[in-house]
Amino acid sequence: MASIHEEIFLEEKEKIEGDFKTVLRLWKYIKKYKSLIILTLVALAIATLIELGLPYVIKYGIDNVINVEYHFNLETTNPPTFVQNTNGSYTLKKIDNNYYMINKKAGETIEVPSETYSSYFDTSIKHIKNFSIFFVFLLFAQFLINYGQLYFSNVVGQNVVYNLRNDLYKHLLRVEYSYFEKNTPGKITTRVVHDTQNLSNFFSDVITSLLKDVAILIGVIALMLLLDVQLSLYTFIMLPIIVFATFLFRTFDRKAYNKVRTRVSALNSYLAENLSGSTVTRLFNQEERKEDEFKYMSSKLYEANIQQMYVFAIFRPLMNLLYYLTLSLILWIGAKQITQDATTFGTIYAFTAYIDMFFRPIFDIAEKFDIMEDAFASAGKIFKIFEQKLEDLGKGLYTTIEKGKIEFDDVKFSYDGNIEVLKGVSFKIEPNERVAIVGETGSGKTTIIKLISGLYKYQEGRILIDDKELYDYDLNMLRKKIAVVPQDVYLFSGTILDNIRLFNPDISEEEVERVAKFVYADQIINKFPNNYYTVITERGASLSAGERQLVALTRAVLYDAKIIVLDEATANVDVETEYLIQQALNKISEKSTIISIAHRLSTVKSSNRIIVVHDGLIAEEGTHEELMSKRGIYYELYKLQFEKT
Repeated sequence: MASIHEEIFLEEKEKIEGDFKTVLRLWKYIKKYKSLIILTLVALAIATLIELGLPYVIKYGIDNVINVEYHFNLETTNPPTFVQNTNGSYTLKKIDNNYYMINKKAGETIEVPSETYSSYFDTSIKHIKNFSIFFVFLLFAQFLINYGQLYFSNVVGQNVVYNLRNDLYKHLLRVEYSYFEKNTPGKITTRVVHDTQNLSNFFSDVITSLLKDVAILIGVIALMLLLDVQLSLYTFIMLPIIVFATFLFRTFDRKAYNKVRTRVSALNSYLAENLSGSTVTRLFNQEERKEDEFKYMSSKLYEANIQQMYVFAIFRPLMNLLYYLTLSLILWIGAKQITQDATTFGTIYAFTAYIDMFFRPIFDIAEKFDIMEDAFASAGKIFKIFEQKLEDLGKGLYTTIEKGKIEFDDVKFSYDGNIEVLKGVSFKIEPNERVAIVGETGSGKTTIIKLISGLYKYQEGRILIDDKELYDYDLNMLRKKIAVVPQDVYLFSGTILDNIRLFNPDISEEEVERVAKFVYADQIINKFPNNYYTVITERGASLSAGERQLVALTRAVLYDAKIIVLDEATANVDVETEYLIQQALNKISEKSTIISIAHRLSTVKSSNRIIVVHDGLIAEEGTHEELMSKRGIYYELYKLQFEKT
């Protein structure tokens, strides 16, 4: 079973691009939004300062506003006036609902009149009120600044992903054709849609959060040292363990997550391929085998997810354990210091808050690490596509085909660089000539067509179009004048009209109807209830093979192709449709060169010339009668087909 889907392991063995290199490549897209980045960083800095300052503000409120002793010195003021946090001789205490001034050293207790301590009480309430208003103001300021930070960072992220996705698709439209033959549509779709979305999540959920977490870690360490060096040192005992555990987590989680991502991609590719081929699966009663294959692919993804779960199952409880151990240690040491008047309750509160703030970024980093790893893994796969070679679109010296003359001069070609498919092919096709290329399967017929269109680049020899070397043309413009009608015509979701004019609104419906009538396609199209506005499903599944061929042929003539190639175009059509196609070709050949690739030799009799390809070479050329009289390869092929029929 495993050998069937080796691609599930191939990407896992690929070298993972370093995070730093990935960030540098993303910077190309990020740097366009420097002003927004600066606003994000400013908002991030202010929000971090406020968050770091909140525990310190609360400490001040506990020690200097709420938990405050009122001291008086009766020798200087009588009646005593309110003096806070001084070294006065007397301290205000409440005993049995009455207030007294107590001098501990002299052992003296003096009752305070109600009007006196009421003024002290009112003053205390006023301080608490002012402190509360200031604290609420800080919270609202933090909310607004956090909103601004998230807004700016998300705008940057969405723009970066938008531009990256567009560039990726633009690049895919220009990569060498061989890339699409080596990679499945499901895999490519995953790169363009899912992997770019992972980057979007990285910008919206991770990047600013990560910067803030790092800033908070540094700030917490600094403020702890400022508050109490001894308590800070006790806190930092756990630091080496935390750093080591985080490093191990990062290493193992990255490997596990990369495995998850590649197996998700492989499963997507398998699913897309088999849903497209579901008809074959049913016709050949392969449901049980396909179910087993899917279970195998799904089990591989399950194994990868379980491996990643093990990593988190160890890391998260370990961080919780370290957090509570650190908190318990600080409370124990802090309680001893309070009894010795070496610290205050507010300081202990601030330390517990800062310990929570110290561990929170670590937990957050762990939570966000999956997203970050997902993003970097996705970015690496995206940039691998950008590394794919672009096809050679020629020198651009010529932009159009005037006549439609084709010449192959000792052309040699190999797909893999080892086995030659064409071993020195030479032939000429004159303008407006109708030529058929025949030969057994694997002889090189379809390869010749791919080379004419520039889908692959030949290694030796020359291909001339109108006596000009193929790559002296602008291939983009050249292809507008070369129309290929394949055996399996691809039609897009939309109407028949849309597919004929390729969704180009500049081409009028009248022009489409004129061309369709010229190639006899209107006789088929007008049979549909909605005629040209008949909606067809993806790939034209609602049309027969012959109907799709006529739509494609109409499209080729509409775009005024000077060279029209039919690759097994009549292989799967009924007799009536084949007759219409042959009649259309007779008319088209008056102004265009027509090349037909066919296995059914009965369909090529009307060609001006037949070229027989055998084992990568041109074996014979001539009309049907000439080749039959030679009794060579063509004769044997024709005789074999005739005898079978």
